[in-house]
Amino acid sequence: MNDIMSSSDIMLKVMNFSTNGDSQKIQSVWKDVVSKIKNYQSDDDEAPLGERLAASTRVVDLKNGVLLAETDHPGWIQYLNFYKKFIIKGIKMAIPDMKITSLAFRIAGSKISLSESYEESVKKNKIEMDKRIDAQENAMKKYVGKTAQSGQKDALPPELTAKFDSIIQNMLTNPENK
Repeated sequence: MNDIMSSSDIMLKVMNFSTNGDSQKIQSVWKDVVSKIKNYQSDDDEAPLGERLAASTRVVDLKNGVLLAETDHPGWIQYLNFYKKFIIKGIKMAIPDMKITSLAFRIAGSKISLSESYEESVKKNKIEMDKRIDAQENAMKKYVGKTAQSGQKDALPPELTAKFDSIIQNMLTNPENK
């Protein structure tokens, strides 16, 4: 009968959190734990570090024991990384049944997510790297072809030309075939 959901619940539901109260619980625990972080070198007129961190960060996703938090400035990520063990321990103490093993961070607006598996990410990066290597090899072959046609190769001493040919051959040869 209670079909009304707050906008934050809807956003968290869209971001893969369950609707059984875990999303609100983890958000409030996150804010509580992070706000307890103390800065021992702060000015008296400045808000405590933990409160500023809590106001500038939010939990975005939880998958395979990794909690993804989003922040509005890259500087906050340094603080969060420094206090990572403290945050994980605090969350584990507050929610013992939640399995959190690590934290990951991103800047607000970036498209980093926990939904992509490691294998998929490695495969995608390998394909991109292979394309770049192929493009570089093609450029090198074109350059070698142009220098051979223009006669620039003959302008170098023979021993230097032999060294360059050896280097080019090593760069173009796949080391797995050796």
